[in-house]
Amino acid sequence: MNTLAQRLNYVLKDKGVTQEQVASAVGSSQQSIQAICAGRTLKPRNLVAIARFLNVSANWLESGHGYMELSEGNTQTLPQNKSNVPLISWVQAGAWTEISEAFQISEVDEFYPCPEKHSIHTFALKVLGESMSPDFINGEIIFVDPEVEARNGSCVVVRQNGNLEATFKQLIIDGSQKYLKALNPNWPSPIIEMLPDATICGVVIGSYRKRN
Repeated sequence: MNTLAQRLNYVLKDKGVTQEQVASAVGSSQQSIQAICAGRTLKPRNLVAIARFLNVSANWLESGHGYMELSEGNTQTLPQNKSNVPLISWVQAGAWTEISEAFQISEVDEFYPCPEKHSIHTFALKVLGESMSPDFINGEIIFVDPEVEARNGSCVVVRQNGNLEATFKQLIIDGSQKYLKALNPNWPSPIIEMLPDATICGVVIGSYRKRN
């Protein structure tokens, strides 16, 4: 989220607040708030009022620096451990490092609360297939943080071999060699070499499994 528009759209989604509610609270028109969300207004005069109403840092909202949330004493605090993150597709995940600047939170239809401490760039994915079962099953939601260091044994989302779509595997580091491992013991070719063109899009920091 490298623009004011992306950050404002994120906060509105995260807090369940509409553009109309913001406009009413700060004495502005809905069209003015919409222009900020669309990226047409880059330095709104009522930015501080908007930030105060949403209980976020005006500095973070304007520049992306510091932390999003404010404490009751109006001082910056660490981000809350639990906040909503966008559920994106595996194709979007594969291009995450390339599209982070252009990615629009307003395009996301689903958000999931992540219970773990995470960066603002964290996203969610829905597991497809059984390659990582029984640890991760088909349909399970995983939370992926691009800012966490990938270490030996980390479960990672990675793109390689020119594929546009990301994949989900465990990272194995053996000396100077890196491999990707499927956790399903019955999976064909459970361990493959990590290629030189591989890009780790993020490390899985937690998951959510729906219960019927």
